Amino acid sequence: MIRGDGWRYGTEAELYPMDGQALIRRLTLKQRDGAVDGVILLLPDTRQARLFRHEFADLLASDFPISARTALEQLRAGADPGGSAIVII
Repeated sequence: MIRGDGWRYGTEAELYPMDGQALIRRLTLKQRDGAVDGVILLLPDTRQARLFRHEFADLLASDFPISARTALEQLRAGADPGGSAIVII
């Protein structure tokens, strides 16, 4: 959990992403049940994760609209990242 002044984001690390729809469903439920403003999804910089991001690009773009760069800059500044984001680690 990442918290700031009036905002909260859940974090999720997915080491072997395979099914984009199942991942989105699971994260949507966690977001709803956790009453958070969004999710920061951490994905590894691997071939499998790149293929996953390519295959599910449209789905991921709609559910994770904030770029990793913007999200990380905002978080470093202690500010709300503005929405869910995918960060490659």
